[in-house]
Amino acid sequence: MSQDSCTVGLGPQSGNYHVEIRNHLSHDTILKVRCKSGGGDLGDHWIVNGQRFTVGFHNDKCVSTEYWCKLSWGSKSSHGGNYRFFSCEESFLKFCNFQDCSWKVRDDGIYLHDMHGLKDVKYYDWES
Repeated sequence: MSQDSCTVGLGPQSGNYHVEIRNHLSHDTILKVRCKSGGGDLGDHWIVNGQRFTVGFHNDKCVSTEYWCKLSWGSKSSHGGNYRFFSCEESFLKFCNFQDCSWKVRDDGIYLHDMHGLKDVKYYDWES
């Protein structure tokens, strides 16, 4: 199976999806988020500690939709990186229960909430 496709038995082929990014960085650090998809650039958003940024969208068929977000913080936005926060890959969609992808940004990395195991799983280390 290709990485950009879903099979019929995996979950809904169409429907509403949500991506949530929560700031759990220490010391009241403000997180800058800029997300893009094939549908365009969502612009810059600044998220204070404990708050979230949410993207909702409708997929007619889960084929190749992806959301990439650049996260940065610190002096002159010196920390962060670019990460994929949504994909139609089977393994990714299973974490999100084929609908809601909930992320937590922490000092030691980025965690995706496993809807089946009901726990946060470290998904990415920081690039810088």
